[in-house]
Amino acid sequence: MTTTVPSARTSYRNVLALPGTRLWYVTAALARAPVVMAPLALVFAGYSAGSFTLGGTLAAVYALGEAAAAPILGRWFDTRPFVPVLRWTLTANAISYIALAVTAGRTPAAVLIVLAALAGATGSGAPGGMRAQLSAATPEELRAGALSLDTSLSQAVRAAAPPLASGLYALSTASGTLIAMAVFVAVPAAAAHRIPHAPAPSRTHPRQQDASKVTRILRRSWATALLSAAIMFLIGTVDVLLPARLKAVGSSPTLAGPVLAAFAVTSIVAGLVYGARTWPGGMRAQSACMLLVMTAALAIPGLSGQPLTYALVFALAGTLYSPLLTIRNLALQEQLPQTAWATGFSILYAAAGLGYGVAGLLAAALLDTTTTSTAFLACTAATLVLGIIALAAERLSSPDPAAEDATEPRT
Repeated sequence: MTTTVPSARTSYRNVLALPGTRLWYVTAALARAPVVMAPLALVFAGYSAGSFTLGGTLAAVYALGEAAAAPILGRWFDTRPFVPVLRWTLTANAISYIALAVTAGRTPAAVLIVLAALAGATGSGAPGGMRAQLSAATPEELRAGALSLDTSLSQAVRAAAPPLASGLYALSTASGTLIAMAVFVAVPAAAAHRIPHAPAPSRTHPRQQDASKVTRILRRSWATALLSAAIMFLIGTVDVLLPARLKAVGSSPTLAGPVLAAFAVTSIVAGLVYGARTWPGGMRAQSACMLLVMTAALAIPGLSGQPLTYALVFALAGTLYSPLLTIRNLALQEQLPQTAWATGFSILYAAAGLGYGVAGLLAAALLDTTTTSTAFLACTAATLVLGIIALAAERLSSPDPAAEDATEPRT
């Protein structure tokens, strides 16, 4: 694999000076906010409709809808004109949020479950599709900086969106929160024609370019997707286990908020720092080193009973998290031709969602069967094993994207 690392010439000022780039970041933040708000918003909606159990079910179904539909919609972004696909998917996403807002507490639970799955599915292709267009519209020497800025923006949204969902619920209702989410995604849908994007691809052979290509792209990128899943598996683990671990060592579970805030803040800063300069080593070496240190850091709460230690190691882990995500995006672009980037990014998105969801289920099961210390150590060890397998497979595959370009249908 050709090594691509951030260039010393990278300048965030130059990235933001590109035509339409500032609009891209604004609309990307608005499109992503409802995705991060959705778990809490759906829990509130389920509670208003009957119970927290229903709310948890709605949140889980939403995530499953995302994971199932992301590769398919990502391929749409690769093979169809960007503007109408973005408008269609985000408009459908907004309508699904409004439908949930209107029907919560007024229809059977089965209807809400279907609507939650549709909400997750319709919004799942936009993140990958938009990131692919950002990469395609950015000169190669600025691409690492643009993706690092995107990763930091994503982390900022991830830090701000859950409190926003809680605040909107406190000020209005669960339905009001869902309507606000619909408004957020409606803005990028309306501004789709102004977002930087590449020319529309040929559609002479649509069947050739869809289902079979998704399978081929998945074969080429599965190792990178597995590493993304491993990273999010680790994050899902600590999100679930941290409050229980704090309680087990005699501290308040509410301290999880400040500890996770330390992780979020350092991850935002680290994403910006990583993209602003050149770092030693290739992408695989950087990934291996960062994953090893991050996993070791997040295993420490399983060994220590000092909450202050937790804040410090989570802050350290945050400095590695955003660079790891940026490297994953760059690695994917090395593996695939530009005509498959949106599909590839959507596969990473789906893999990350699956990793996070599986971690939550496993962590919850371990809490019922063992101690919080053992649960922390078991989940971090599983992350390390998955990461080693993914990095080894990525090294062995080392695909040539030019060969894939040669197989694309031409007109």
